[in-house]
Amino acid sequence: MASRRLTREERREETRSRLIGAAREVFAEEGYHAASVDQVAERAGFSTGAVYSAFGSKEELFRALVQEELRRQTDQLEDAIRDRPSMDARVQGAAERWMTYVQREPRMVLLLTEFWAYAVRRDDPGGMVAEQLGEIRAALARLIAMSAEELGLELTIPVEQLAVVVDALADGIARQKVVDPDAVPEDLFARALSLVLAGSSRPAGSVPPR
Repeated sequence: MASRRLTREERREETRSRLIGAAREVFAEEGYHAASVDQVAERAGFSTGAVYSAFGSKEELFRALVQEELRRQTDQLEDAIRDRPSMDARVQGAAERWMTYVQREPRMVLLLTEFWAYAVRRDDPGGMVAEQLGEIRAALARLIAMSAEELGLELTIPVEQLAVVVDALADGIARQKVVDPDAVPEDLFARALSLVLAGSSRPAGSVPPR
């Protein structure tokens, strides 16, 4: 039976996906500034013109890569906490997933840090950093609020602010782990995150301490 021919849109999406996959490897290996569009094209098996046709510029390709990476991390985080019966269990699942990623993909941690520094140094063109951080915080806030509701907990600070703290803690732990692995025990992030969440929640309906 003959295989179905891809539509024009499907071919376009397949090309974009292959280019992002190649860019992930090249940018992680070389860093944003040292990596070239030619390297990405060669790794993906396309011409340089195909890269510019799909993304317009190296910066747009980089931004698409970062968006894909952060979306993947959010999906993995949601999988890690789904159906766990307590906040401690969810914290453990989330922390283990993040630390596994940091140890497996240290170059991606460095690349995401480079993305932040690059955009902020250039006054955040197009609001890249603000937009991406906003999406991360929104995803974290949604997962925290969902967990609190499912587990019968009441947050004592706004969930949006709690998401900022969790995101900052995750980023800081990741950078410390990449630079000095021995200084960061495997369970440190989980313990720190448990303290943060325990100090910012209480059983729903309980009387707050005076």
